[in-house]
Amino acid sequence: MNIRDFLDVRVICETGSLRKAAQVLGVSQPTLSNRIALLESRLRAPLFERTRSQSRPTALALFISQRAASFTVEAQQLAREVRRLAAGQAGLVKLGLSATVARELVPDIAVEVSERYPDISLEMLCEPTDKLAEAILDRELDVLVCPPLEIQRDVIVSELLIETDIVVVARPDHPLCASPPADVAELFRYPIALPIAERHYLEDLRTVHGVDIDALPGRMLCSDPGMLVRIVQRSPRLFTAGPRFYFAPELEAGTLRVVDVPVPFGHSLYMHWYRDAFPLPAVQQVMQVARDVFGRLRDRPR
Repeated sequence: MNIRDFLDVRVICETGSLRKAAQVLGVSQPTLSNRIALLESRLRAPLFERTRSQSRPTALALFISQRAASFTVEAQQLAREVRRLAAGQAGLVKLGLSATVARELVPDIAVEVSERYPDISLEMLCEPTDKLAEAILDRELDVLVCPPLEIQRDVIVSELLIETDIVVVARPDHPLCASPPADVAELFRYPIALPIAERHYLEDLRTVHGVDIDALPGRMLCSDPGMLVRIVQRSPRLFTAGPRFYFAPELEAGTLRVVDVPVPFGHSLYMHWYRDAFPLPAVQQVMQVARDVFGRLRDRPR
Protein backbone atom coordinates (compact mmCIF):
# COMPACT_ATOMS: atom_id res chain seq x y z
CA MET A 1 0.00 0.00 0.00
CA ASN A 2 1.03 3.61 -0.53
CA ILE A 3 -0.23 6.94 0.85
CA ARG A 4 -2.71 7.35 -2.01
CA ASP A 5 -4.31 4.01 -1.12
CA PHE A 6 -4.78 5.09 2.49
CA LEU A 7 -6.31 8.39 1.43
CA ASP A 8 -8.66 6.71 -1.07
CA VAL A 9 -10.02 4.44 1.65
CA ARG A 10 -10.36 7.26 4.15
CA VAL A 11 -12.27 9.56 1.79
CA ILE A 12 -14.67 6.78 0.78
CA CYS A 13 -15.32 6.02 4.47
CA GLU A 14 -15.96 9.71 5.17
CA THR A 15 -18.21 10.40 2.19
CA GLY A 16 -20.05 7.06 2.16
CA SER A 17 -19.91 6.50 -1.60
CA LEU A 18 -17.47 6.04 -4.45
CA ARG A 19 -19.16 8.81 -6.44
CA LYS A 20 -18.75 11.45 -3.72
CA ALA A 21 -15.24 10.26 -2.88
CA ALA A 22 -14.20 10.51 -6.53
CA GLN A 23 -15.40 14.12 -6.60
CA VAL A 24 -13.40 14.95 -3.46
CA LEU A 25 -10.28 13.24 -4.81
CA GLY A 26 -10.62 14.82 -8.26
CA VAL A 27 -10.74 11.55 -10.23
CA SER A 28 -13.43 9.73 -12.16
CA GLN A 29 -15.58 7.17 -10.39
CA PRO A 30 -14.35 4.27 -12.60
CA THR A 31 -10.74 5.23 -11.85
CA LEU A 32 -11.34 5.19 -8.11
CA SER A 33 -13.34 1.95 -8.34
CA ASN A 34 -10.48 0.28 -10.23
CA ARG A 35 -7.95 1.51 -7.64
CA ILE A 36 -9.99 0.07 -4.78
CA ALA A 37 -10.54 -3.21 -6.65
CA LEU A 38 -6.78 -3.52 -7.23
CA LEU A 39 -6.09 -2.78 -3.57
CA GLU A 40 -8.62 -5.41 -2.43
CA SER A 41 -6.95 -7.90 -4.78
CA ARG A 42 -3.54 -7.18 -3.29
CA LEU A 43 -4.84 -7.43 0.28
CA ARG A 44 -7.01 -10.45 -0.53
CA ALA A 45 -9.72 -8.92 1.62
CA PRO A 46 -12.81 -6.82 0.90
CA LEU A 47 -12.80 -3.16 1.95
CA PHE A 48 -16.33 -2.07 1.00
CA GLU A 49 -19.75 -3.63 0.59
CA ARG A 50 -21.16 -1.86 -2.46
CA THR A 51 -24.77 -1.00 -3.19
CA ARG A 52 -26.20 1.37 -5.80
CA SER A 53 -25.97 4.40 -3.52
CA GLN A 54 -23.45 3.42 -0.85
CA SER A 55 -20.06 1.90 -0.20
CA ARG A 56 -20.27 0.48 3.30
CA PRO A 57 -16.80 0.04 4.84
CA THR A 58 -15.68 -3.25 6.35
CA ALA A 59 -13.85 -3.39 9.67
CA LEU A 60 -10.56 -3.41 7.76
CA ALA A 61 -11.48 -0.25 5.85
CA LEU A 62 -12.48 1.52 9.06
CA PHE A 63 -9.15 0.55 10.62
CA ILE A 64 -7.24 1.95 7.63
CA SER A 65 -9.31 5.16 7.66
CA GLN A 66 -8.72 5.74 11.36
CA ARG A 67 -4.97 5.25 11.11
CA ALA A 68 -4.77 7.39 7.96
CA ALA A 69 -6.26 10.39 9.80
CA SER A 70 -3.03 11.09 11.72
CA PHE A 71 -0.71 11.33 8.72
CA THR A 72 -3.35 13.24 6.76
CA VAL A 73 -3.13 15.97 9.40
CA GLU A 74 0.68 15.81 9.20
CA ALA A 75 0.52 16.16 5.42
CA GLN A 76 -1.73 19.21 5.73
CA GLN A 77 0.64 20.80 8.24
CA LEU A 78 3.60 20.09 5.99
CA ALA A 79 1.78 21.67 3.05
CA ARG A 80 1.10 24.83 5.09
CA GLU A 81 4.75 25.11 6.13
CA VAL A 82 6.05 24.51 2.62
CA ARG A 83 3.64 27.10 1.17
CA ARG A 84 4.80 29.57 3.80
CA LEU A 85 8.46 29.01 2.92
CA ALA A 86 7.82 29.07 -0.81
CA ALA A 87 5.94 32.37 -0.46
CA GLY A 88 9.03 33.97 1.08
CA GLN A 89 7.57 34.34 4.56
CA ALA A 90 10.68 33.05 6.31
CA GLY A 91 10.89 36.39 8.11
CA LEU A 92 7.50 35.89 9.79
CA VAL A 93 7.61 34.37 13.28
CA LYS A 94 4.50 33.31 15.19
CA LEU A 95 5.14 33.60 18.92
CA GLY A 96 2.79 32.40 21.66
CA LEU A 97 3.00 33.84 25.18
CA SER A 98 1.22 33.16 28.45
CA ALA A 99 -0.28 35.97 30.52
CA THR A 100 2.64 36.18 32.95
CA VAL A 101 5.00 36.79 30.04
CA ALA A 102 2.63 39.01 28.12
CA ARG A 103 2.30 41.80 30.62
CA GLU A 104 5.89 42.57 31.56
CA LEU A 105 8.16 40.80 29.05
CA VAL A 106 6.40 40.97 25.69
CA PRO A 107 7.37 44.63 25.17
CA ASP A 108 11.02 43.79 25.88
CA ILE A 109 11.00 40.85 23.45
CA ALA A 110 9.10 42.73 20.74
CA VAL A 111 11.27 45.89 20.91
CA GLU A 112 14.51 43.92 20.94
CA VAL A 113 13.45 41.82 17.92
CA SER A 114 12.51 45.02 16.08
CA GLU A 115 15.86 46.67 16.85
CA ARG A 116 18.13 43.68 16.23
CA TYR A 117 16.27 42.10 13.31
CA PRO A 118 14.24 44.79 11.48
CA ASP A 119 13.31 42.36 8.67
CA ILE A 120 11.49 39.99 11.04
CA SER A 121 7.72 40.32 11.38
CA LEU A 122 6.20 39.09 14.63
CA GLU A 123 2.71 37.71 15.19
CA MET A 124 2.11 37.34 18.94
CA LEU A 125 -0.68 35.31 20.49
CA CYS A 126 -1.42 35.76 24.22
CA GLU A 127 -3.78 33.09 25.53
CA PRO A 128 -4.22 30.66 28.45
CA THR A 129 -1.68 27.84 28.42
CA ASP A 130 -4.14 25.13 27.34
CA LYS A 131 -5.07 27.07 24.20
CA LEU A 132 -1.42 27.79 23.45
CA ALA A 133 -0.64 24.08 23.78
CA GLU A 134 -3.26 23.28 21.14
CA ALA A 135 -1.80 25.96 18.85
CA ILE A 136 1.76 24.64 19.07
CA LEU A 137 0.58 21.07 18.38
CA ASP A 138 -1.38 22.30 15.35
CA ARG A 139 1.77 24.08 14.06
CA GLU A 140 0.01 27.44 14.30
CA LEU A 141 2.94 28.77 16.38
CA ASP A 142 6.68 28.65 15.79
CA VAL A 143 7.67 29.26 19.40
CA LEU A 144 5.76 29.26 22.67
CA VAL A 145 6.82 30.81 26.00
CA CYS A 146 4.68 29.66 28.92
CA PRO A 147 4.67 27.34 31.97
CA PRO A 148 5.32 23.59 31.49
CA LEU A 149 3.04 21.88 29.00
CA GLU A 150 1.09 18.73 29.71
CA ILE A 151 1.14 17.54 26.11
CA GLN A 152 2.97 15.14 23.80
CA ARG A 153 6.53 15.62 25.00
CA ASP A 154 7.88 13.36 22.25
CA VAL A 155 7.08 15.98 19.60
CA ILE A 156 7.71 19.16 21.62
CA VAL A 157 11.11 20.42 22.76
CA SER A 158 11.08 22.45 26.00
CA GLU A 159 13.87 24.68 27.31
CA LEU A 160 13.74 26.18 30.81
CA LEU A 161 14.02 29.98 30.70
CA ILE A 162 13.45 30.96 34.34
CA GLU A 163 12.38 29.68 37.74
CA THR A 164 11.18 32.30 40.20
CA ASP A 165 9.19 32.73 43.39
CA ILE A 166 5.48 33.43 43.58
CA VAL A 167 4.60 36.48 45.67
CA VAL A 168 1.31 37.66 47.15
CA VAL A 169 0.58 41.36 46.56
CA ALA A 170 -2.05 43.86 47.68
CA ARG A 171 -2.51 47.59 48.14
CA PRO A 172 -0.25 49.04 50.86
CA ASP A 173 -3.35 49.84 52.95
CA HIS A 174 -4.74 46.32 52.66
CA PRO A 175 -5.17 44.60 56.06
CA LEU A 176 -2.91 41.75 54.88
CA CYS A 177 0.04 44.15 54.71
CA ALA A 178 -0.52 45.36 58.28
CA SER A 179 -1.17 41.90 59.68
CA PRO A 180 0.46 39.22 57.50
CA PRO A 181 -1.18 35.78 57.71
CA ALA A 182 0.63 32.86 59.32
CA ASP A 183 0.12 30.57 56.34
CA VAL A 184 -1.36 30.39 52.88
CA ALA A 185 -4.73 29.06 54.04
CA GLU A 186 -5.22 32.11 56.29
CA LEU A 187 -4.81 34.39 53.26
CA PHE A 188 -8.20 33.43 52.02
CA ARG A 189 -10.17 35.19 54.68
CA TYR A 190 -9.94 37.90 52.00
CA PRO A 191 -11.07 37.40 48.37
CA ILE A 192 -8.49 36.80 45.66
CA ALA A 193 -8.31 38.21 42.15
CA LEU A 194 -6.27 35.98 39.90
CA PRO A 195 -5.57 35.18 36.27
CA ILE A 196 -6.67 31.89 34.75
CA ALA A 197 -4.37 29.89 37.01
CA GLU A 198 -2.35 26.83 36.05
CA ARG A 199 -4.10 23.64 37.10
CA HIS A 200 -1.20 22.32 39.22
CA TYR A 201 -1.31 25.44 41.41
CA LEU A 202 -5.01 24.95 42.06
CA GLU A 203 -4.44 21.26 42.79
CA ASP A 204 -1.62 22.03 45.26
CA LEU A 205 -3.80 24.52 47.10
CA ARG A 206 -6.65 22.02 47.25
CA THR A 207 -4.70 18.92 48.34
CA VAL A 208 -1.97 20.44 50.54
CA HIS A 209 -3.70 23.46 52.06
CA GLY A 210 -7.37 22.55 51.81
CA VAL A 211 -8.16 25.67 49.76
CA ASP A 212 -10.59 25.19 46.88
CA ILE A 213 -10.31 28.34 44.78
CA ASP A 214 -13.41 27.47 42.77
CA ALA A 215 -15.52 27.38 45.94
CA LEU A 216 -14.27 30.64 47.47
CA PRO A 217 -16.84 33.42 47.85
CA GLY A 218 -15.97 36.75 46.26
CA ARG A 219 -13.08 35.46 44.18
CA MET A 220 -12.50 37.12 40.83
CA LEU A 221 -10.99 35.69 37.63
CA CYS A 222 -9.50 37.90 34.93
CA SER A 223 -7.64 36.80 31.79
CA ASP A 224 -6.34 40.33 31.11
CA PRO A 225 -3.21 40.84 33.26
CA GLY A 226 -3.25 44.63 33.01
CA MET A 227 -6.88 44.81 34.09
CA LEU A 228 -6.19 42.37 36.95
CA VAL A 229 -3.51 44.64 38.37
CA ARG A 230 -5.71 47.72 38.05
CA ILE A 231 -8.52 45.94 39.90
CA VAL A 232 -6.26 45.01 42.82
CA GLN A 233 -4.77 48.51 42.93
CA ARG A 234 -8.26 49.97 43.39
CA SER A 235 -9.66 47.42 45.81
CA PRO A 236 -9.21 47.61 49.60
CA ARG A 237 -10.23 43.93 49.89
CA LEU A 238 -8.79 41.98 46.95
CA PHE A 239 -5.28 40.54 46.77
CA THR A 240 -3.53 38.58 44.03
CA ALA A 241 -0.44 36.45 43.44
CA GLY A 242 2.08 35.71 40.70
CA PRO A 243 5.78 35.88 39.85
CA ARG A 244 7.45 39.02 41.21
CA PHE A 245 8.36 40.37 37.76
CA TYR A 246 4.66 40.36 36.85
CA PHE A 247 4.13 43.22 39.31
CA ALA A 248 7.48 44.99 38.86
CA PRO A 249 6.15 48.45 37.80
CA GLU A 250 3.62 48.61 40.66
CA LEU A 251 6.08 47.37 43.28
CA GLU A 252 8.61 49.99 42.18
CA ALA A 253 5.96 52.73 42.24
CA GLY A 254 4.70 51.59 45.63
CA THR A 255 1.09 51.11 44.50
CA LEU A 256 1.30 47.42 45.38
CA ARG A 257 3.22 45.74 48.20
CA VAL A 258 4.38 42.16 48.75
CA VAL A 259 2.52 40.45 51.60
CA ASP A 260 4.87 38.67 54.00
CA VAL A 261 3.53 35.12 53.69
CA PRO A 262 5.38 31.99 52.53
CA VAL A 263 4.08 30.65 49.20
CA PRO A 264 4.62 26.89 48.83
CA PHE A 265 5.35 26.81 45.09
CA GLY A 266 7.28 28.75 42.49
CA HIS A 267 6.77 29.70 38.88
CA SER A 268 8.71 28.36 35.90
CA LEU A 269 8.60 29.44 32.28
CA TYR A 270 9.78 27.39 29.33
CA MET A 271 10.35 27.98 25.64
CA HIS A 272 8.63 25.28 23.55
CA TRP A 273 8.88 24.44 19.86
CA TYR A 274 7.98 21.58 17.54
CA ARG A 275 10.79 19.04 17.38
CA ASP A 276 10.84 18.55 13.61
CA ALA A 277 10.04 22.14 12.58
CA PHE A 278 12.07 23.58 9.72
CA PRO A 279 14.95 25.59 11.29
CA LEU A 280 14.08 29.03 9.98
CA PRO A 281 16.81 31.57 10.82
CA ALA A 282 14.17 34.12 11.85
CA VAL A 283 12.72 31.69 14.40
CA GLN A 284 16.16 30.96 15.80
CA GLN A 285 16.83 34.69 16.13
CA VAL A 286 13.59 35.34 18.01
CA MET A 287 14.36 32.41 20.32
CA GLN A 288 17.76 33.93 21.11
CA VAL A 289 16.15 37.27 21.92
CA ALA A 290 13.82 35.50 24.37
CA ARG A 291 16.82 33.80 26.00
CA ASP A 292 18.58 37.16 26.33
CA VAL A 293 15.53 38.89 27.84
CA PHE A 294 15.00 36.14 30.39
CA GLY A 295 18.73 36.01 31.13
CA ARG A 296 18.67 39.69 32.13
CA LEU A 297 15.57 39.02 34.22
CA ARG A 298 17.38 36.24 36.12
CA ASP A 299 20.28 38.61 36.79
CA ARG A 300 18.11 41.34 38.31
CA PRO A 301 18.57 41.86 42.05
CA ARG A 302 15.53 40.76 44.03
